[in-house]
Amino acid sequence: MLARIVHRLWFHAATAAVFVLAMAVGYRYGGGLDFVQGWGGGIAAVIATFFLVFKSQGYWVWMIVNAALWTYLFFHVGLPMLAYLQISFLIFAGYGAVQWTLVRYRIGFNPRVRTDVIGSLIALAVLIASLVIYWNQPGYRGTTWWWLELGGVVLAIAAMWMDAFRYRANWIAWTLSNCFSAPLFLHGQLWGPFWTIFVYQALNVYGWIVWTREQRDVRAPRPDVELESDPGVGATAQHGALA
Repeated sequence: MLARIVHRLWFHAATAAVFVLAMAVGYRYGGGLDFVQGWGGGIAAVIATFFLVFKSQGYWVWMIVNAALWTYLFFHVGLPMLAYLQISFLIFAGYGAVQWTLVRYRIGFNPRVRTDVIGSLIALAVLIASLVIYWNQPGYRGTTWWWLELGGVVLAIAAMWMDAFRYRANWIAWTLSNCFSAPLFLHGQLWGPFWTIFVYQALNVYGWIVWTREQRDVRAPRPDVELESDPGVGATAQHGALA
């Protein structure tokens, strides 16, 4: 039942309304803009992960909200790589929404499908740009915090790429990224991002269970009309079911 509800328009509207109300209250009584950027971004990440569990387009929308709120926050506290990562999220979330619209069922990357190749090139370009920008950090490069930030960023970019193609290994990549990011949030006393990470990490575990159960069902034949509506589904469905 819940899997159907999360795709309903009224549920998306209600979620947005509650979020806006919570941010208004937090802004007034919880610390102003700092609350909205820190806790608001973390709560948006939790909502996004919840929608990801059920493969709802709401995931990409809330990732954009999360990235927008955290971009300024990470620049402000001196975590440039994580800030650039949020900018890349804004770009890739747009692609992911389009990919999920065009490809409704197929799991996995197919090099013969143009949109798959475009998305992979975008992810690669984002990764290279982030590394180039971040490499020139005198006095910071090579430190423990630099390596933690780098690990979190690389794994998060890989996770979003896997999100777009519905690989269940995305939950592993997000989990590892969280392991790198949590010490950074704790060290920087970013309590919103730090405490909410435990909530969406719990959803990561739940998401792995749900996607594993669903991918067992992928091995069963689908109606021909569904197969024909998905570019490249015949070539990668079996591969994706094993991913």
